[in-house]
Amino acid sequence: MLSQRSLEAFREVMRTGTVSGAAEELLISQPAVSRLIRELEERSGLRLFTRHGGRVVATPEAHEFWLEVERSFTGLKQIERAADQIKRGQRTTLSIAAAPAFAHTALPQAVAQLHAERPEFRAEFFAMTTLPVVRQVALRQCQIGFGIPTQHKFEIDVVRTGALPYRFIAPAGHPLGEKETVSFNDLSGVDFVSFVDSTMTGRLFDRRFAKMRRPPLVKMRAYLSIVISALVRRGLGVALIDPFTAEDHVRLGGISRPFEAEERFEYSIIKPLGEKLGAECAALVEHFEALADVHRV
Repeated sequence: MLSQRSLEAFREVMRTGTVSGAAEELLISQPAVSRLIRELEERSGLRLFTRHGGRVVATPEAHEFWLEVERSFTGLKQIERAADQIKRGQRTTLSIAAAPAFAHTALPQAVAQLHAERPEFRAEFFAMTTLPVVRQVALRQCQIGFGIPTQHKFEIDVVRTGALPYRFIAPAGHPLGEKETVSFNDLSGVDFVSFVDSTMTGRLFDRRFAKMRRPPLVKMRAYLSIVISALVRRGLGVALIDPFTAEDHVRLGGISRPFEAEERFEYSIIKPLGEKLGAECAALVEHFEALADVHRV
């Protein structure tokens, strides 16, 4: 049987990258850490580390094993945290992971609405890109996640998916602001702020622009929608963006118009694999969907 202490030693060596770092974290000697690692290797039958120049290097097996160990420790940490919060009357009912397009826009509004209905509601809110959102939910570090569609269907459950029209945004006073709706033809030769091509939206519009006889002039690229909005407001071009960020863009002084296109901003709401959706999570999803419904056509 694997001992809890040897697993703790392994976890800290993986986390800090050194035996000395693990010893410092665990408040024990380096030989004691090495002894615990040897014990774990013997009992598990896995070769977890090799030595190179006095340093330990994790094996591929160690990285796979670490995912399971981390998941186990995450569960214990959540139990300890829940016990402490219950004791202090500050139980956190919901841990939320969200991509920036949601974390900076619709979700704070949905959380505020839920809190108004349930004053006892508490939450932890983590903003990150979609792959870390999936990881946080898969490891049960967060109870619900909001991001773009994911293919990790064997690691998480999909609660809801949706697709919303993109919006055109521009700085105040831009000539295209005179139009009721904007199309791809209107973007020909116009200075444009695009998403980087490592994003789904960036690739989506790069392919569409490649088919245009006279595409927009991509002057700037950014990873986050809020950064794109900031660049646009400062006159560096126009952009196509999710409707949630477009709302904030207008509130901050920019302009936004409907955009005629088949392309849609797709999103996915996920939860840990096999877990029941709690009442607070379900209520949050409904509040979010009500905000998204405003933008559906």
